[in-house]
Amino acid sequence: MPVIKDQLILSEKIALLEKKAKNIGQRLASQSEHESVIQALADRLSLIGYSDDMLLAQFRQNMNAFKVFDRNIYEFFSDYQPSRYLVDIVDGFPNILDTEKNKYFYEYPAYLMANVQLARHQKSPESASALFDVEDKNEAGFMHSDALNQILQVLWRRMEKNDGQVRELSKVVNAAMVFGIGCGYHLELLCSQHKIKNLYVIEPELDLFYASLFTANWQHILNKVDQFGLNIHISLGEQEDDFFEHILKQSRHYGRYEIAKTFGFIHYHNEKTEALVDQYKSRFDEAIRGWGFFDDAVMAVSHMLTSLQQGVPLLKKKQITDNLFADYPVFIIGNGPSLDGLIELIKRYQHQAIIISCGSALSALYQYGITPDIHCEQERTSPVAEQLDYYCSPETLEQIILFGPSTLHPDVYAKFPVKVMAAKGAEPTAPLLMESRLAELFEIHSHINPTVANTAASVAVGFGFKNIYFLGVDLGHKKGSSHHSKKSIYYGNDGEDMELYDASSVLEQERKGNFGGVFYTNPFFDSSKRALERLTAENSELNFYNLSDGVLIQGAKPIAPDLLTFHHDAIDNKQSKLRELVKTCSYQDSGKLFNELSNNLDFAGFEDLCLALVRTIDELNYHFEDCLDLIKRHYLMLIDEKICLRDHFYYLLEGSMMHIQAMLTRILYEAVDEGDAIEDFREALSSYREFLLDAISYYKKNALTPLYHESSWFDVIINSDSKNN
Repeated sequence: MPVIKDQLILSEKIALLEKKAKNIGQRLASQSEHESVIQALADRLSLIGYSDDMLLAQFRQNMNAFKVFDRNIYEFFSDYQPSRYLVDIVDGFPNILDTEKNKYFYEYPAYLMANVQLARHQKSPESASALFDVEDKNEAGFMHSDALNQILQVLWRRMEKNDGQVRELSKVVNAAMVFGIGCGYHLELLCSQHKIKNLYVIEPELDLFYASLFTANWQHILNKVDQFGLNIHISLGEQEDDFFEHILKQSRHYGRYEIAKTFGFIHYHNEKTEALVDQYKSRFDEAIRGWGFFDDAVMAVSHMLTSLQQGVPLLKKKQITDNLFADYPVFIIGNGPSLDGLIELIKRYQHQAIIISCGSALSALYQYGITPDIHCEQERTSPVAEQLDYYCSPETLEQIILFGPSTLHPDVYAKFPVKVMAAKGAEPTAPLLMESRLAELFEIHSHINPTVANTAASVAVGFGFKNIYFLGVDLGHKKGSSHHSKKSIYYGNDGEDMELYDASSVLEQERKGNFGGVFYTNPFFDSSKRALERLTAENSELNFYNLSDGVLIQGAKPIAPDLLTFHHDAIDNKQSKLRELVKTCSYQDSGKLFNELSNNLDFAGFEDLCLALVRTIDELNYHFEDCLDLIKRHYLMLIDEKICLRDHFYYLLEGSMMHIQAMLTRILYEAVDEGDAIEDFREALSSYREFLLDAISYYKKNALTPLYHESSWFDVIINSDSKNN
C-alpha cells in the first residue's frame, strides 16, 4: 500500500495549545475543575474558527485515504445520508447535533474534551487481561504446566509488588480497543502519541463515524498504520453477537495471544456502546479458552495413531456414505438436571429413536434401567476409561457402540466391542490425515468440543442423521437447583451431592432459558452452547430440537416434552443394524494409513523449528519494543510455511505458545517501571526457552505412546463405596 502524504493534524494554533491542554487535564481532581479547565481552554481558542469549507476539505481528504485503505468504507459512505446525528459548527468548533434530542454531543469543543479524556486514560489506563491459574498439583506431569507455572510466578510476584499501582500507558501498545468515535479527535491523538500494534475501533452509530470523516484526520491515522506495519480493525453499525465473533476472527488472524492484554478506551456512553462493552466483558474468556497445549497435542497424535493400530475405524465423510437411518430421530442425552424429568419420554420412544448418551449421562440412564444404543466420550486423558467402570457394568458396555473423537484415549475405545472415531479439528492429526494419500475419504469435525454433547452432535451430523434432539443438554442450571441428574455419578444413593463438581462455578453468566426464565452458566458451558449454535448454523438443512429445560441453543427449536410425537415404526434389530451402519460409514485401517502417518511425524523437522525459535531468543536485545516484537515474531514463524515446514508442527506448539506469549505480553505491561518489566520478561523468557528445548525430546518420546496418569477425581467415590460396604 502506498504511503499517504501526511498533513497537520489540526491547525497550528491548536497544536501550540495541545501541551497545555494535556497538562491541565492531568491535574483535574474534580468535575468542577474539569469543567472550568475546558471552559478556560475554549475561551483561549475562541478566535480559531472552522468553516464548512474546512470540514468538506477534511472529508475529501479522508475519503481519498479510505479509497486506498478500505474501499468498502469508501463506497459505503460516498453517498451516505445521516438520519440522526449531523455535523455542525458551534462557536467556531465542530460538534455533532443529535436531532432526536435536539442536543449537541459535546458540551465543550470536542478536541479539548478528547484531550482531557485521553490524558486521564494515559495516566491510569484500563485493560482486559488474561490470567491463568497456577496448577499446584499437576497430577499428569504436563511440561506445559511446569513452564507456564514458572512464568505465572513471575507475574504474580510483580502483581504483589505493584500493590494496586498501574503503569501509565506505554508509548508502544500491544492492543487497544476504542469504543465510540464521535468527532474522532481522541483516536487521532491516541494514534499520534502511541504506536498501537493492533487497534480495534468500534462505532455502533454509522452517523457518528460519518461525522468523524468531516472532523478527524483519518488520513494521518491510516498513514501511521501503513508506515509502521500496524493493524487496524474498524467495526461499524449494529452488531449484537457479530461484534465479538469479528473480534475473535481478527484475533486469530493477528495472533490470539495478543487479545489477552488489551487496553480499553470508552469515548462515550449510551445504550449501544454499553451493550457492546458488556458483551466484550462477558465473552472475554472465550478469546483465551480452548487454546490447548503441547502435551495435549502430542496426546492427540499418540492416541489416534495407537487407536488406528488397534483397529479403531475412522468415520468417513458423509458424502460417500449411505445412512439408512438418516430420517430417524436421534436423542442426544446430556447429564443436566432436566434429564430426570425426561426419563419417561426416553423410555416411551427408545425403540423408535437412536439413543446417544453423553459422558456421565450413562451413569444416570443405567440407574433408570435404560441402555443407550450409542455412548459418546470426549476427554483424551486415561482416567476416562476408569470412569466408565463407575457408570455401568462391563456387560452393559458390551451392548453399546462408542462414538468418540480421534483424540480419545485408546483404553476408552478398548472397552467397547464396536466403536468409531471422528477426525477432530484444530489438532496436529487433522493436517496429518488430510495430507495423506487417503485424505479424500475423510472430513474434519470442527465443532466436536468442548463438551461431550458437542462431540455427539458433531458425529451424528457426520453420520448423516437429519433429526437431532437434545435432552438433558442443559449447559447451566437454575440458581439453587441441582447441577446434574440426581441419578448420575455426581450424587450418592441417598441423593447426597458427592462434591465432584463445583456448582458455584456455574453462576458467572446469565442466559435465556430454552423455555424461558434465567439460567446460570460459565464460560466453559457457554462456549459449548456457541459451538452447538455454529454447528446448527452450518447445517441449516437439518432439523435440531431442544427438549432440555436449560440454556437456549439458537438453531435448535424448543419443544415441550408433552408435545413431542413420532410417527416412525420401532427399529427391528436396532443394535445389529447400527453396527452394520458403523461398518459401512467408517474406514478400517490395515496398517497402510498408520504407517504413512507415523512416517510423516518428522521429528528432525520439529527439532529444527524449535531450535530456530530458541535462536531468536538468544539474539534478543532487551528493549521494550524488541521484547514485544519477539513474541510477534514467534507467531509469524509458526505460520510461515518456509520455517514451520509441516502444518502439524503448528498445532503441536500453538496452544502452549499462545498461553506463554499471552503471559509474556502481560508481564511487559505489568510492572510500574518499564525497566522492571523488562527484567521480569527476561526471567520468564528463560522458562519459555527451556520449554522449547524440552519439547524436542518430549515429542520424540511420546508421539507414539499414549499418556497415562493417575487422578484424584475418584477418591470421593471410592471412599463413599467403602463406607457403604
